[in-house]
Amino acid sequence: MIQNMMMSLWTVCGLVLVCLAAQAGGDNQRKQPPPGDVQAFELVEALADKLGQGGNKPSEADLAARRKAGKELGERARRFLMDYPASEKAEHAYALAGIGLSAAAVAGDAGAAKELEEFAAATLKEAKLPEMVKLHALLVNEVAKWARKNMKTNLAPGSPEFQKAYTEGLFTAADALQDSDSVFKMLLLQAKSGEDFTEAEKRQIAERVSQHEKASETIRAEARKVLSGARPYAIGKPLDIRFTAVDGRTVDLSAMKGKVVLVDFWATWCGPCVAEVPSLKKAYQAYHEKGFEIVGISLDDSRKVLLDFIRKHEMPWPQYFDGKHWNNEISFRFGINFVPTQWLVDKKGVLRRLDARNNLDKSVEALLRE
Repeated sequence: MIQNMMMSLWTVCGLVLVCLAAQAGGDNQRKQPPPGDVQAFELVEALADKLGQGGNKPSEADLAARRKAGKELGERARRFLMDYPASEKAEHAYALAGIGLSAAAVAGDAGAAKELEEFAAATLKEAKLPEMVKLHALLVNEVAKWARKNMKTNLAPGSPEFQKAYTEGLFTAADALQDSDSVFKMLLLQAKSGEDFTEAEKRQIAERVSQHEKASETIRAEARKVLSGARPYAIGKPLDIRFTAVDGRTVDLSAMKGKVVLVDFWATWCGPCVAEVPSLKKAYQAYHEKGFEIVGISLDDSRKVLLDFIRKHEMPWPQYFDGKHWNNEISFRFGINFVPTQWLVDKKGVLRRLDARNNLDKSVEALLRE
């Protein structure tokens, strides 16, 4: 599906593209699209498979193929937007248009680079488009500009070059977008737990955020926490989580002493998270009467999608939901930048494991015996 294609192929969008994929199933009300938009979009989406030819070491022939495929994807995606402006696939088409033009630009097509800059500028001016669509257009444009300026014809996701380009793109977006605090949170999430950054680079990001003129006092305070080195959790220390669940239940880990608790950071748009559900249900059924509980922290942005999923899969445990996706208040506080992430808390309310997905049954049994 589109989430996998976007994340594996041209990860410029990073956290953003998954959000776009989730929004397509959200609560926005749209006009009924013309017949045939799904089939038309599938033809557009199929072109994206050609953008990664050559992998991380593309030959000149591979780069030529990327330029051709990227231009074609950009053209077809924009044509789709003209033909089906009310389609629920429209936000995906905006993303694909930017990805295609960016791939072609990075591979050396100067014309695509110009088109991408014009496309990004036009997207920013569309008042009705969600901020995430605008953010994505900005990011793919800024990454392509950085690559061309530094004479890079390939940016491998996770490489130092890619991270530098992506980070600079986020700072540009913070200047350009109205909801700059959401962008600053993305930057601070990298500063808290970005695996591809050194500690010095994380501090540098937090310092820039703390001094940015558009950063709110709340954001500056978060940046100062990062700079202080303080962490909101630690193995062997009590874990503070309290909230009102999406179904109205009150959850407070400090009041759950005597129970072994799995804290599951997840989302319905996350394939591996969905694949974990049967195992979680099996563990819950096997150990619940012995004192095992599960607390879900959902990074979804649609209450309806979440509730429908919970109902369909008969998941009885409480779920935190605030609709903020990666800026989810609880997951952001703990610096969660990957889902699924599962933690285990013992009977004293103390955090014991950060990798509960490995050998869950044995870990739960051991903690229940204590």
